[in-house]
Amino acid sequence: MKTQIPSLLFFLWLLLIGSATAARGQTTYTVTGLVTDANTGEPIPFASIALVGRRSGTVTDEKGRYTLVVKILTDSIAVSSLSYKPLRRAVDPERSTQAIDFKLESAGNALQEVTVKAGENPAWRVLRQVRKNRSINDRRRLSAYEYDSYVKTDIALSHVSDRMRKNPLIKRINEAMSKHDSIIDKEGHRLLPLLASESVSRYYFKANPERKREDIRKMRIKGVAVDDAGLSSQLLGGTNLVSQNFYDNYIPILGKDFASPVGDNWKNWYEFFLADTIQLGDHICYEIQFEPKRTEDLAFMGKAWIDTTSFALCQIEARIGNGANLNYVHELTIEQELEATIDSTSSTSVTAGWLPVSIHLKADLTGVGKQSLGLRAQVTLRNSNIVVNRPRPASFYEQPIEPSDTVATNNEAFWHTVQGTLAGADSLNKDDQKTRQVIEKLRTVPAVKMAEAVGQVAVTGFYKLGGFDLGPYPYLLAVNSVEGLRVRVGFRTNEQFSRNWILRGYMAYGTLDKQVKYGGEINYLFSRQHWTILGVRIANDLDRLGLTPELIGGNRIFYALSRFGRYRGGYQSYQKEAFFKTEPVKGVLLTATLGSRTFDPLFPFHYRTEPELGDQSALKSDIFDAYWSIEARLARKEKYIMDGNDRVTLGTKRAPVLTIRYTHGSKSLGGQYDYDRFTLRAQQSFRLGPLGRMTYLLSAGYTPSTLPAPLLFPHIGNPTPLLTVNTFNRMQFYEFVSDRFVAVHVQHRFEGLLFNRIPGIRKLNWRLVANIDALWGAQTKANEAVQSIKPLPGGTRPIYFGSLNGDKPYMEVGYGIDNIFKIIRIQAIHRLNYLEGGPNGIALDSFALKASASFSF
Repeated sequence: MKTQIPSLLFFLWLLLIGSATAARGQTTYTVTGLVTDANTGEPIPFASIALVGRRSGTVTDEKGRYTLVVKILTDSIAVSSLSYKPLRRAVDPERSTQAIDFKLESAGNALQEVTVKAGENPAWRVLRQVRKNRSINDRRRLSAYEYDSYVKTDIALSHVSDRMRKNPLIKRINEAMSKHDSIIDKEGHRLLPLLASESVSRYYFKANPERKREDIRKMRIKGVAVDDAGLSSQLLGGTNLVSQNFYDNYIPILGKDFASPVGDNWKNWYEFFLADTIQLGDHICYEIQFEPKRTEDLAFMGKAWIDTTSFALCQIEARIGNGANLNYVHELTIEQELEATIDSTSSTSVTAGWLPVSIHLKADLTGVGKQSLGLRAQVTLRNSNIVVNRPRPASFYEQPIEPSDTVATNNEAFWHTVQGTLAGADSLNKDDQKTRQVIEKLRTVPAVKMAEAVGQVAVTGFYKLGGFDLGPYPYLLAVNSVEGLRVRVGFRTNEQFSRNWILRGYMAYGTLDKQVKYGGEINYLFSRQHWTILGVRIANDLDRLGLTPELIGGNRIFYALSRFGRYRGGYQSYQKEAFFKTEPVKGVLLTATLGSRTFDPLFPFHYRTEPELGDQSALKSDIFDAYWSIEARLARKEKYIMDGNDRVTLGTKRAPVLTIRYTHGSKSLGGQYDYDRFTLRAQQSFRLGPLGRMTYLLSAGYTPSTLPAPLLFPHIGNPTPLLTVNTFNRMQFYEFVSDRFVAVHVQHRFEGLLFNRIPGIRKLNWRLVANIDALWGAQTKANEAVQSIKPLPGGTRPIYFGSLNGDKPYMEVGYGIDNIFKIIRIQAIHRLNYLEGGPNGIALDSFALKASASFSF
């Protein structure tokens, strides 16, 4: 049975919440020595000393002597100084004290003259040149590039204190482990490894138009709650996690936008200090230190090394501290080394642009509360065999959705070759080998197996049982006024059952209405590359007016919650559909559907079958609709991964997603009405620099036909106390219906723009949010005439659907505080108009205070 990465994430979350931290005693190492001129024997003052592969370093004093005290040693130490060639010497990592002297040879390099204006920070001049030369040095200037990548990923629990060892899960893990299984990191913290992986890939990029492809060629992985390299390789392999370009103005990390220290707005976000000029390889570089002007802002602290001749970014160490307005992140560090590339189309050695050749990412995460357990994630990437400005044919970039079945391999000979060629100094060491052994042992612990199973259900919503997944659990139970206690059991097949045939089904029963409901679907997956599916589905169930997957945009949680409480607008529906989906061009998904559905209301409602006769018309409550539709979904730059037989979107990187649908109701197919219906939906998220991030949802619909209200556009109200975005939170259920409408939902997250500047408040990491929701809609006189207010048999007054004034939009505004206790959002909602009273006599209140809960960084 395969268990995927989301299960691991939940397993980590179980261990993060409500646990404890501690540090452990550690050994220090001392290296001393003397740095002199090889020709004259004179001491060299202020030479830079650093451990290779780490940022631990110092400088020599005026007599050329240095003392370096560190917590961990690497295998070598390097020294550099102006006008001298850099030199590296071996270090004995087993000795606690040792002396290493250096004799440096003259390099004969002349440093470019720097003019400093009076009263100006000397670092500013360098940064202005960096932006001025961006068009020459930034990788975006390249028409195409490709390279081989080696990626190593390690995830472990850190700070496992004595108090934490009393946790039942950790206690059982410790009982199964021996003292020889202990792993200590470079900072001296005891680690409990959970995942270790290596991958080799080839990455391809083409500009104008932008196209990307990444082939995960080989991977090996060991991890708790991870068995295969299918989904894992797509998430952990290649450049998915470490592709930041610091020439961009903002760096997206964990769903947030961090200001780049070399972006256009560097002066607004950072304080700079020109610290030194040192030699890195063949480049003499300015060393510029930077830190945020306000520690709570989404900005970095660290160092950047800028080439003194080209003003290119040669190396950067950027760290996010625990003061930033970011949840669950104690510290995050990104280290990049970049090298100038050579134009592969030129016969001469022409410098084209700078690409990263080495990237290290390290993140320390914490759970909720001050006494939380730590989580350590480290990613190391090395790029080589770079080819520049040789674009491939456009068809080449149509990347396969998932890696081949042969991507996973434990062939030691293969990985030994990789470590000697691609990985270099970042290849597996003794600790890495030991990590894999500890993980193997961990997976045999019964308590770990149980945590894996719980995480699998909690994150995916399904429990895997061979070729079948049972669930989803959000739909398992509900209580409402029509069904009483509703119990639902369902299943879907996975790739173990078939890689082409996909079956889904469910049965539900209500203890109050004593009715059995059911649904089923059969799909055949023709192609994963162009995502081509043919399917049929059938459902006989209780639905709610307006709350269709089309109208709520796939908000499954809101759909599940709509099954609870007073079931207003409920109707019995029997639906049959056949559909065909295909993606002929990447980013364009076409769908054709043929179907029928019934509408049998459980609330008092009827309509005129011949509205031109007025009150003399016959009345009817149920509707039979037969239709066909075509839909186009446009999502530029959208990226997917495959989770078994499901395609999971990773988003579009702020490009809009546009969906257009045309539906035709047909009497010739057996329906009651011939009609035409057009709908449009667009949504996007984009950043506004220091002002935060904005998202919008635009939807519109139009039908020129005369139809009963349920076949028009019932607008989605949400009178519940739970805040739900992209609905009208002060509108009643089915309060308004339109035959033509435009709706806009805009939400803006100011992040810490305001609260980060208020003393006493900024430590709470609160975030200001605001929204505006507007709806323009109307009905024709002909559609209004279809409705009837004539009492039903027995004298019951029927439900009447209201209509909006086309010249007066319905509007709501909201504002509130997000990230209270890191999960709670409280928002005030004001309804600005249409307060005269609902069409069904419901008293209206213009104001409400609503709450929601969500986890985010």
